Amino acid sequence: MRSLEIRNYNSLTDFEKLGLVDFSYSRLDTYNQCPSKYFYTYITKEERSFSPAAVLGNIVHSVLENTIEPDGLASIEDINKEYVKNISIWDPQSKISSELISVGTNILNEFYDQNSDAQFNVYEKEMSFSFIIGSYAINGYIDRVDVLGDRVNIVDYKTGKWEVAQKDIANNLQLGIYALAMSNIFPEKEIYAELYYLRSGRKKGHLFSREDIENVKIRLIDNINKVISDNNFTPTNNPRPCSYCDHAASGVCGTGVFRNNKSRNR
Repeated sequence: MRSLEIRNYNSLTDFEKLGLVDFSYSRLDTYNQCPSKYFYTYITKEERSFSPAAVLGNIVHSVLENTIEPDGLASIEDINKEYVKNISIWDPQSKISSELISVGTNILNEFYDQNSDAQFNVYEKEMSFSFIIGSYAINGYIDRVDVLGDRVNIVDYKTGKWEVAQKDIANNLQLGIYALAMSNIFPEKEIYAELYYLRSGRKKGHLFSREDIENVKIRLIDNINKVISDNNFTPTNNPRPCSYCDHAASGVCGTGVFRNNKSRNR
């Protein structure tokens, strides 16, 4: 089977550029969680509510971006100062609970304990990427990319409690897209990608072979085509995502409202 070609934007004709449709992992993940959530988020563009857990994630990511350097990690004092500064930036109205702020403090202290002596070989932090596959433009950011010799290490930080099982990491689409993007930039290097779960300190990763990369291309196209061909965007059968969905909380999604009310009245 012929490999799906990865192209760069500048290689397209003006006509090809007109037909591009933008996608990202977060868009595909939203659809896979719930097609209705995708509809309200990306098609009708309903207003999103304040999510303390998501904002904490942004704060912690910013702190790590600003305190990790190629030759090592900043002092714990500087990390804590950066944390306080970013809390005021991301949560100026102090909506995040003190309990959740403490979780962030613990995350950063644990990260420092595990990495205070590490050298990161950082190539870039919050590295943006964009590539074209078929008529789709795939865009995104990678938390950290390290390059050491013939190997590229991709790191994506996770601040939530839920973790992907190690047996599923090789097929994780987020890591696959990141590995695909970096294989286009570093075609001669081997690509390793991991999810770094900051609450537990666990790192779960996979070394992507050339065959893995080709499979990512196929899965990526299949996922996008599933979204493109959907004319209904019906709610997921799983009621769990409704409990933390913006559109259920706002009342825009009637199914989400019904499910959450039913759960509360049990």
